Amino acid sequence: MKNIYNYVLNLLFPKKCIHCHREGAYLCEDCLSLIELNQITYCACFKNPCRNKIRCGKCPKSISAVYTILNEKQAICKKLFLKSKIMPELNLYFSYMIIAFMKNRTSLEIDQSFAIYFEDKEVENLAKNLSQYIRIPIKNKAENVLFLTKKYPCVLENVKAKNIYVISLFR
Repeated sequence: MKNIYNYVLNLLFPKKCIHCHREGAYLCEDCLSLIELNQITYCACFKNPCRNKIRCGKCPKSISAVYTILNEKQAICKKLFLKSKIMPELNLYFSYMIIAFMKNRTSLEIDQSFAIYFEDKEVENLAKNLSQYIRIPIKNKAENVLFLTKKYPCVLENVKAKNIYVISLFR
């Protein structure tokens, strides 16, 4: 029944790329390939972060690392984030980019010792989608925490864990 509903819905309102408006997907393969994952790392310092470091001597002790996934200067990324507020299914693309970034740029093994936290309502749907995709709980007591935020620095309230890894969409 759900398949028939989706078929009729696609017939009446076909999926179109949010960038080039090509039919078939909310973000076509060509436009998805335009998005560059961030190649530069910064330490967890709030004011003057050190470039190409995960931690420095001045970093907050509660934060193990900050990973910035995207460059906010990419117009397609901004557009995708804004549209994801009204179209939660777009969060699948962010989940894909986060997983690809974590696999290619970090040595972090995400397993059952992790939980996902967020304080920002703007990333709530993304957190839920990522939780389903990588099969780790949201806001559960855990040794390791993936703290999801739109932009770093952010407020890390009520997060108690041995290791906090901040995943920031933008910085």
